[in-house]
Amino acid sequence: MNKITKIQQISTLPITTALQEQILSILTEPFYDETETQEVWDELQCELWFLDSISGLTADGVDGSDLELLERALTYTEFEDELEQDMVLTLSIVDNSGKGIYLLMPKTLLAELCQHFSICNE
Repeated sequence: MNKITKIQQISTLPITTALQEQILSILTEPFYDETETQEVWDELQCELWFLDSISGLTADGVDGSDLELLERALTYTEFEDELEQDMVLTLSIVDNSGKGIYLLMPKTLLAELCQHFSICNE
């Protein structure tokens, strides 16, 4: 699992440039530019989590609070956007302060995670 808190870090994710551009477009769409987007992300402590497998959730650096946030993010999804290359981007507000977590993952993993946590958003 990769977690980023800065819009500029999208380029560090192990995904294609085209997918990076698509995600950046979605994230910045409601705002004037990347700078304004980052200001809102900083204020609300937003993060983007890139997940590529369930086994990645047991890796070093993934703790119980991350798993709780992940389960909350999967349970309370505000929107879900299907992307190219069979990927999905979701947004969830995970606490009362407005903290948002974007989850980027293969569509098949989303289904696996929902099953793993016994969650169904259908």
